[in-house]
This record gives sequence, C-alpha cells and structure tokens, in this order.
Amino acid sequence: MHLLFSRLLAMPKCTDFCEDKIEKALFLDIDGVIHPFTQCRYEYMNDMEQLLNELENKFHINYREFDKCDVAMAYYDWDKDSVKEIKRILDVTGARIVVSSSWRCGTTGNSLPFLLRIHDLQKYLYGYTPIMQSRPVEILEYLKMHPHIKKWVAVDDMNLTTFFPNNAIITYPKITTKDADKCIEILG
Repeated sequence: MHLLFSRLLAMPKCTDFCEDKIEKALFLDIDGVIHPFTQCRYEYMNDMEQLLNELENKFHINYREFDKCDVAMAYYDWDKDSVKEIKRILDVTGARIVVSSSWRCGTTGNSLPFLLRIHDLQKYLYGYTPIMQSRPVEILEYLKMHPHIKKWVAVDDMNLTTFFPNNAIITYPKITTKDADKCIEILG
C-alpha cells in the first residue's frame, strides 16, 4: 500500500495535509464546480483497465485501490477548463484548497488527494472541512479551528450567499472565468 494512502487512512475526517499556516483558503465543492452536472457519468467504464494502467504508469500509484467510478469521474468528467480556472485562482492569490465537498467523505476522502493529482491539484490541497450537519457550519467550524486564515472564498453550486454574502461564489453547472475573477477579487 502506498505510504501516503496508509497515512490518510489513519487521519480524522477533518484533515490538514500540511502544517503551514495559510492566510487564504478556497473552500472547494467538486460537483457543480469542476465536475459539471452536464457530464455523462460512467460512460467510460469500458476503458477502465487501460485508464488504471495509464495512471499507475504516470504517477506510480495503485489506482486499483480506489473506487473505479471515482477514478473515472475524476479523469474523464472533471472539466479541464474548470480545473484551469481553479488553478488560476490559486496561482494568482496564493490560496490553498480546503475541500468542503461530499467527495471528502468515506473512502473517497481517502483517495481524493490521488484523484486531485490526476489534474495536478494535489499540490494546492491544504485540508478538509469537518463533517457536520451543513456546509456553512462546516466552513465556519474550519475557520474557527484555523484563525490564521484571513481571506477565503467558498466555491459551490449550492447557494451559500445567505450565510456568506461576501465570501461565496455560486457555480452551475461549473465554474466560469467570470466566477474565477470574482474569487480572485475576494481573495485579493
């Protein structure tokens, strides 16, 4: 078993992946942000063996340890332009990703850093919000636990503007350049 994967299995669900104190965070939902609801999920399942071999050769990670559907969705269905917009936000602002998506739950949460790696997003990963009763509560709890975060934005297809009128961007069916520009403005 890969060393990082073993370490992830032992971690609590509210996870930080590095000890650095960041000042800017992008709370990332995945579905409706980089994984558009317009994508045809699972249409590539016949290509799984070839895909797993390709990923294992490229990254030297046994992607067979992860849910095949998660790997296929991350590889085929995550929108490349949306991923570029997230990277642009992070590169311009110096923010890091805190995953607030349901993708952080269960076994998918354990494999998520490796799924992010498919699109070179793992290097921006800072942590996961705790799993609680609602996304706004989870984000507020994370901020409470990380007072060093001074600027942040929640990027989600769920309307969080009621809770965070100055810190939420609603995306649907995926993040756009205009949405990314707003994120950059918020993160300064």
